[in-house]
Amino acid sequence: MNLARATINDMLRSSGGQILTDNAPFSIEFVNAAVDECQEYLSINGVETQIVDNFIITPIPPTPGTDPSIQVSIGYQGYNDGVTQHATPTLPPDLILPLRVWQRQTGSGQQFCDVEAARDGLQSYQPGSNFRQWEWRQGAIFLQGCTSTQDLRLRYEQSLIDFGTSTNFLQATILIPRSKRAIAYLIAEQYGIARGSIQTTTVRQKAEEAMNQIINRHVRADQRITYRPRGYKSGNGAIDDSLSGSYR
Repeated sequence: MNLARATINDMLRSSGGQILTDNAPFSIEFVNAAVDECQEYLSINGVETQIVDNFIITPIPPTPGTDPSIQVSIGYQGYNDGVTQHATPTLPPDLILPLRVWQRQTGSGQQFCDVEAARDGLQSYQPGSNFRQWEWRQGAIFLQGCTSTQDLRLRYEQSLIDFGTSTNFLQATILIPRSKRAIAYLIAEQYGIARGSIQTTTVRQKAEEAMNQIINRHVRADQRITYRPRGYKSGNGAIDDSLSGSYR
């Protein structure tokens, strides 16, 4: 907030500002909008800073019946077993998008096994002892039916919760490393837009420069890891020898 005030020239009399103060009713809205935009910008450009892993949803009761048309769903408001809506279990409130789903039978103590992500809709399966596929739609994880009680393990993208109107900015923490400049300039942009300033383009550019520097740091870190795609098989069954043999 101090950098935002300095950027808009609101620190001439006091570091707390005269207009963009911590207690101004619009300040919290500017901060929340800036944090949200920074997180979205970074996420769209491949920066996975807000990832939650090993979140366990348990227990998920079995499906009533074995009709292949049954699909169950777990959403923010509860669990639907294909027939009845239940208050629990629910998705975590900070979940934006599930990335991976694993399962195991409740109480088994076994390792979690991967649940396949469906492509273009869930296939029709008669409910068995495990979930076969999962799909994200309508703000819920949908799965085919299952005849046993299951635990689900999630890896998901997390949304930073908005600050409330009583937030003390001196004690608040934003869990995006090295984002001070980016968020401050985004706050200044919101302030300038509200007042018709012609300088909004300039602070927007500075915000994007700051966010791009965060992205570049993550790109360099990823380049330290060697990724090698699987080779295509040629007619003789060899790997990485796709161009040998017949072209028929």
